Amino acid sequence: MDTVGKVIDSVHTSEEEKGKIKIRLQELENEINSKQMDINLADAQSTATDISGILQRSWRPLIGFSAALAIFFEFVLKPFIVFFLGVFNIEVGPLPQMNMEQLMPLVMALLGMAGLRTFEKHKKITK
Repeated sequence: MDTVGKVIDSVHTSEEEKGKIKIRLQELENEINSKQMDINLADAQSTATDISGILQRSWRPLIGFSAALAIFFEFVLKPFIVFFLGVFNIEVGPLPQMNMEQLMPLVMALLGMAGLRTFEKHKKITK
């Protein structure tokens, strides 16, 4: 919206015109925010039981679970498989590599949010 405000400043010369347009622009922005809050409220109150409803309510835990599985595979399961294959002299192609450079920032962000939520609950900031 700032960009639109700059364009308005460059096009209109009268301070009164600029003021009216900026007020209208703020009203439109408030209306957009209000509509987004209505959408968020409807999403939060959804009781859909089909797959889309389940995914809507559980996408955060699914992302966390996926990240946990990837870390488990990379640091626990894969070394065990390599050891097992080596002990029994079984030759296979290379095992898949997880891109930990992309995964770890996501995991750290999830852990940070979980830590923040725990802190909020401990301090009774939220329910």
